[in-house]
Formats: sequence, structure tokens, C-alpha cells
Amino acid sequence: MADIVLLHPFPVDHRFWDGVVAHLEAAGHAVRAPDLPGFGRRPAEPGWSMDGEADRLAAQVPGRAVVVGLSMGGYLALALMARHPDRIGALVLADTRAEGEPPEGLDARRAVAEGLRTSGTDAFVTAFVPRATWPGASAATTTRLAALASAQSAAAMADATLAIARRPDRTALLPGIAVPTLVIVGQHDAVTPPPLSTAMAAAIPGARLAVIGDAGHMTALEHPAEFAALVGEVAADLG
Repeated sequence: MADIVLLHPFPVDHRFWDGVVAHLEAAGHAVRAPDLPGFGRRPAEPGWSMDGEADRLAAQVPGRAVVVGLSMGGYLALALMARHPDRIGALVLADTRAEGEPPEGLDARRAVAEGLRTSGTDAFVTAFVPRATWPGASAATTTRLAALASAQSAAAMADATLAIARRPDRTALLPGIAVPTLVIVGQHDAVTPPPLSTAMAAAIPGARLAVIGDAGHMTALEHPAEFAALVGEVAADLG
């Protein structure tokens, strides 16, 4: 069985993975789902960066682990691949992208971070949940996502927004990735649309693309059993 590390998306914590963890642990895998700075049980670290967090995480990831990152977690997984490739035995990049933030995106993210600090999270969460899930998502799914997001502090969300904005462009890294890689995307992902994932998978030698139907940006929350099965296939191939 494999060591599997699950890196959560913005703006939730490790509990986002609960459904996936249950399936993977039932299959006998050893699963870790750490919190990123300021989220869940993790203390805030103002000014944190993807590269700095990758360096910290490298000391905790078992060698040849299956590293799974969704959205913000995908940015961190790519940072770990860039800086500590020896820690990764296989890679799963879900609902994420390799590109850095465009100039217009930087301004927008700074404005979001300022709005979170001054106005709190309520309005942000209300707008975020329908954009992050597909229109047919169950009430249980949207309620769970809203609850997880609402449990986080405005400061954590603001700090993470700026960490995302400052992330390096990783497109040049993709052709050099030499571990088994799976790219997952929701059929109706409006945040990181499927064409981005198709291009990312094409740029990584031997990578496989999996599209989860009836899902938006939060595939692991919307379809945890299917997501876990895909990760399990990667773990099985790793041996």
C-alpha cells in the first residue's frame, strides 16, 4: 500500500478530504492531509509562499509518496516537485493549473485579499460556493463546502490569496516531470476549465487525464469515491 499526501484547496482545510480519506484508508493506504498555513488546526503564517511551504512539507512527506494537490494544493504540489522531486513517487494534479498569475489577476487577488480583511468572509463564501461547484451539485455538497469555508478566518483566506497570486509559473517544469502523473478535472470546472488540464496533461510525459462528470472545481468533495478510486489506481501503479 502507498503513502498518500492530500493537499487541500482554497479556502478550506484538511476536512475537505474526509470522504476521500475514508475510501483510501479502507483500501489500506496510509493517508496524510495537512493543513496549509492559517487553515484548520494550522497557525497563521503571514507572508507564506508556495516555495516556502514546499520546503517545510518536504521534511514531512515520506519518500516516493503519492502527492495529490487540488487547486491551491496543486500549486503546492508543483512547488514540491520543482524543489524536492525526490519526495514524490507519483503526482495527482486536480482542478489546478501550471501557469503563474497574469498581471490583471494580481490586481484582482490583491483586491480580494483586502476585501476579506476589511469585510470578512461571508460575502466571499456566498459568491464562491456556486462558482466552485457545478450547477447540479447536491445541497449536501454545497452546504458542506460553505461550512468548511466559513470555518476559516478572513486572515487565513487573505494570506492564501496573496500566496496564490505570488506563485511561480511552473509551465517549464512540466516536460521534466518524470514520475507517474494523473491530471483530474471536473467536467464543469469554471475556475480551472478542462482545456487547461488537457494542455497540462499533454505537457507532462506519459501523464493521464481523467475528467469527472457532473462536477465543478471541487471534484474530490463532489465525487469522493470516484476521486479516491482514481488516486488508488495511481498508487497501485506505483507499486
